[in-house]
Amino acid sequence: MDYQNILQQAIDLHIHIGPEIIPRKFTLPELVDYEKGKLKGIGVKNHFFSTIAMGKQSAQDGSPSVINSVVLNHYVGGFNPDIIRASAELSEKPIIVWFPTLHTEEFLQSQKFEIPEEWIDPKMRRRLKLRPTEKIKALSVFDNGKISKEVKMVLYSIKENGAILATGHLSWQESYELVKFAIEKIGIKKIVITHPIYQKIDMPIKIQKELAELGALIEHCYSMYSIDKIPMDKIAQQIKDVGADNCILSSDVGQTFSKSPSEALTDFISLLKKEGVTENEIKTMLIKNPERLVR
Repeated sequence: MDYQNILQQAIDLHIHIGPEIIPRKFTLPELVDYEKGKLKGIGVKNHFFSTIAMGKQSAQDGSPSVINSVVLNHYVGGFNPDIIRASAELSEKPIIVWFPTLHTEEFLQSQKFEIPEEWIDPKMRRRLKLRPTEKIKALSVFDNGKISKEVKMVLYSIKENGAILATGHLSWQESYELVKFAIEKIGIKKIVITHPIYQKIDMPIKIQKELAELGALIEHCYSMYSIDKIPMDKIAQQIKDVGADNCILSSDVGQTFSKSPSEALTDFISLLKKEGVTENEIKTMLIKNPERLVR
């Protein structure tokens, strides 16, 4: 398998960049320079700020194109349709709108601090003022069991601005109701179920299949193996169960201690191949399906 050729056509839609409260390996300009000639596109993410003002955009010199994003944590006002509009209007390509990550109820209930310690190099933890989760109000898509008015406004903004909806760290139950509403009531067509295999989400395969049948793409990340220690055979089995046509692959790296995106994806491809995932399936998940999202 020609890994280099695959990666040069690949779009990695989940890469963390700084500056951020969490220490990161790259700023946007550094990432673009590092991945020049290695990746076709990079989807960049920041838990605290919109990425649109973080540095140079795509260039015509072999640098990867940039897909910007915003994460709807408290730092940008939570369920704030205006930050979506402001980010989308300045972006050359469709932006990704991640629903809350650090500030979901599921996430806050599962740990002591706002930022999980496994995301931070042990040498750097002493420098950070980690906020206890008990001091943070959780963000939920529900109001009395139904999709809230403010979340509906966010969904309309996603639709109007041609953005990509990603479910972030919502519980699988929230993601299920949100995605069904977004598709059936709002007409959003570009949707990613963010790493549903993640232990804090653990979305059942039956639900993944149902959402895939509605048009959502299921994301599988290298970090689930490298950081969260989910066995590669389990990741490969979920891909086989749902079908590669319904999945995307991404690195979800950017931590100071992690490999670069292209290096992480090279390892990911090799490991998936050993588990019986074919070259055509990998191309579908790394090239074809991400390309469909960012058109």
